[in-house]
Amino acid sequence: MTSRRLLSVRVTLLAVALAAGAYAAALPVYLFFRVSRPALALGAATEAITTVSAVFARRDSALNRAVAIVRDLARRPRPSADSLRLVHDLAAIGRTPLRVSAGAATPQELGAALVSIDGALSRVGNVLEESVAQLERGRRADAAARLVTVEQLLRVAHERGADGSRVARAYLTARQGALQAAAGEVRGDAILWLGLGALLVPLLVLVVRRRVWRPLHELEAGLAQVADGDLTVSVPVRGSDELGRLAEHFNAMTRVLRDRAEEQGRFAAAGELLAGVAHEVNNPLMAIAAHAENRLADPAFEGEQRSEMTQILRQARRATKLLRGLLRFVHATDRDVTNVNLNDVVRGALDLVSYRFGVDEITVGGQLDASLPPVQGDAIKLEQVVVNLLSNAIDALRGVTPPRHLSVDTWVRDGQVSVAVGDNGRGVAPDIAPRLFRPFATTKGRRGTGLGLYISRQIAREAGGDLTLTSPPGFGARFVLSLPLALAQASAPDSATSLAPAPAPALAPSTPPSESPLGTAGGAKAPAGSLAGLRVLIVEDEEAVRRPMARYLTRRGAEVDEAADGVEGLARLRTQPANVILADLRMPRMGGVELYAQLEEERPELAARVLFLSGDVSQLAQPGNTPVPRERVLVKPVELAELERRIISFVRGATGGT
Repeated sequence: MTSRRLLSVRVTLLAVALAAGAYAAALPVYLFFRVSRPALALGAATEAITTVSAVFARRDSALNRAVAIVRDLARRPRPSADSLRLVHDLAAIGRTPLRVSAGAATPQELGAALVSIDGALSRVGNVLEESVAQLERGRRADAAARLVTVEQLLRVAHERGADGSRVARAYLTARQGALQAAAGEVRGDAILWLGLGALLVPLLVLVVRRRVWRPLHELEAGLAQVADGDLTVSVPVRGSDELGRLAEHFNAMTRVLRDRAEEQGRFAAAGELLAGVAHEVNNPLMAIAAHAENRLADPAFEGEQRSEMTQILRQARRATKLLRGLLRFVHATDRDVTNVNLNDVVRGALDLVSYRFGVDEITVGGQLDASLPPVQGDAIKLEQVVVNLLSNAIDALRGVTPPRHLSVDTWVRDGQVSVAVGDNGRGVAPDIAPRLFRPFATTKGRRGTGLGLYISRQIAREAGGDLTLTSPPGFGARFVLSLPLALAQASAPDSATSLAPAPAPALAPSTPPSESPLGTAGGAKAPAGSLAGLRVLIVEDEEAVRRPMARYLTRRGAEVDEAADGVEGLARLRTQPANVILADLRMPRMGGVELYAQLEEERPELAARVLFLSGDVSQLAQPGNTPVPRERVLVKPVELAELERRIISFVRGATGGT
């Protein structure tokens, strides 16, 4: 689907928020300017009229009082000076001119009325002053005559004040009407505005739904399908914005995960196939090695034939080591954190990829620190990390002409144990280096998944360390795996046995001595370091494997009985118990697991004497199988001398070390 060029989600959401904010703010702004003008005009007019009315009322009150005093003084023969002074003060108040500010909200007709009232009151005050002057001269008759004029002028002032009041009321009424009309218009506009907003809300919801909600819902549904294990899901890319790019990344991730799952499925199938093949290959390898060991144990076997037989034994052991490494690498196991020597990890990884060095003409150099202290981690996962680094280096060297050099070094510094894998390839491009450890970042094109280095770094960090990329002079790329020292180095296992593929894991007693009193068939204890007096039953369907073991153990002093499968083994045990039972896991009719389960039910004391032989230890983990201690499994092929040592160790552990 061709993506359309759209505004980014952030810009879209910002535009929606701004539009909603502007729409919400527009209504109060409109209401303010539409209603505030008539409301402010009414308020200003009311304030101005109220102020003028208060001034006129004060002047009128002063003049009325002054007239009353002058009327009283005109009847007296000698007016008092205090009374005359009071009349002067009151008359001054009455004739004080009205001062109206220039910004006062008064209409023209009201202003004219105010001027008329002001003039009338001022004339009353002036005539009143003349009356007081006549009283001061003792002319009471003239004062009384002027008092009549004052009263007439006062009535005129009252009439003009009444006219001014009517004008003021009419003006205020008009202002109130304008305000009511504006409020009515605003009410209608507000209803219209809110109705328009109600129509716009679905439009905004539609925009947000199409641009944000729907893509997020599709991504959520896609993630839910991926969580349920459906890696075929893809989400539509509806644009080139952030959510569109996120959908593209999601589809790319599911494609990579799908490819990765297919590879993992093929890898798991290959692992299962390899496990089955390993069992079939281990048997002839053990037969070859056992025959070689038996021949080499003959002192009369000398000369060139002995040398050739030694070479046969060496090659059989080499094949065994490689096969064990492959099985250990492909079988997924639970996380097992132990003390690990990284030199052993490096050796195991080199064994797994060593065949590629000759094919691709790669020389391997470097130095492993012989005194390297142990670290704590999962040996198998750490080996996978080093194998991944070695494989990446080999892939990088394929693109350059010889000489091709690969270097592996180990060292300890500042409480960190490090492994470095470097090559003289082209190195990592500067634009890829910053994202090299991110998921799905790869330099191999379609051949790579982009998860190897990411998973490797996660494994390193789970162990408390890290995986980094450096580019020293003379090298194309150099990856350094660093891990902290183990907390208890004194209890660390020996480096030769911590990870190196020994013929079989160390054996330990599977049950306490009281539950498994192993001894000889006749009740006598086996002498220390010897198989003398021990009865051993070998249950193995491959005669080429069973016969060399029987001959070797017989030569070492044991009394050996043989059975071709579990059914025959059970029959022999019912007639003649054995001190040690060596049972192969895979056999026709009845395998070692079924034999063990049968003994658990019928003869628990004999079940405690079983040691298992197998080239496929994963069979023990299959559902429905009786749990078997892993330390009681001897991985084929087993060297005959090692087999003897394990039997003696097992018997000693089961009998309390006697």
